[in-house]
Amino acid sequence: MQHLTSGELAKLLNITKYVVRHYEEQQIIQPAFIDVNGYHMYGEAEVYAMSHILLLKQLGFSLKEIKNIVEKKTDYTEALSSVLVHFENEITRLTKLKGNVQTILELQQTETYKLVEENKEDRYFACFEDVFVDEAYNLNLKKLAKWKNGNRNIVEDVSYAILENGSNVKVMYRTSLEEADYAFRAGTYYCKKICVELEDQLLEEIECFYKNLDLINAKFEHDLLILEEANLSAFYIKEMVYSLEVKAK
Repeated sequence: MQHLTSGELAKLLNITKYVVRHYEEQQIIQPAFIDVNGYHMYGEAEVYAMSHILLLKQLGFSLKEIKNIVEKKTDYTEALSSVLVHFENEITRLTKLKGNVQTILELQQTETYKLVEENKEDRYFACFEDVFVDEAYNLNLKKLAKWKNGNRNIVEDVSYAILENGSNVKVMYRTSLEEADYAFRAGTYYCKKICVELEDQLLEEIECFYKNLDLINAKFEHDLLILEEANLSAFYIKEMVYSLEVKAK
């Protein structure tokens, strides 16, 4: 049977011999034998064992966790199931980030400032109390910081509803059905993302939004939902990204 030195094993698996030695010191892998010259020698079984260890490392397991798996102190199926859940959460997170980056790139191109139709699920909102909002509908962040629940970032969920043809404005945040003051029900919505620096520009974009609706003879409910796209706005220095939405009739 052929045996490899630690250097040869390292070259075969594209790692350094110091990694091999470190795993030995951690008693995660052992050589098949040590020859008369003191060389640590590895056979086919050790090659496959090391490949398995490197795979577990690539999956995100710590050396301690790998050792427990190798020594069968940890249920292998349970460990892999946990990793799968982590990967699915990461895929969701990265997909959202990817979407944000794509949207930013699109918003920088004039042709993407388009009116689109999107299917939306039920969305529920709670209104900020008056103590947190001034006459210009700006949030008092100092008071909000003292009030908000520390396990969520409410600022990322700030939205505005312009109701009853503009006569009533609500400053809101996303919440559950049980805590909701207002709901935008599931259905088809006319939507347009905009990027503005000044409040006057927002008013101009809202006016333009309604003109776009008139051009296509759109039938829609009058309540306008303005969503602050905090995650997208973070890519800009001065501008703010909003989504304007009305529900189609």
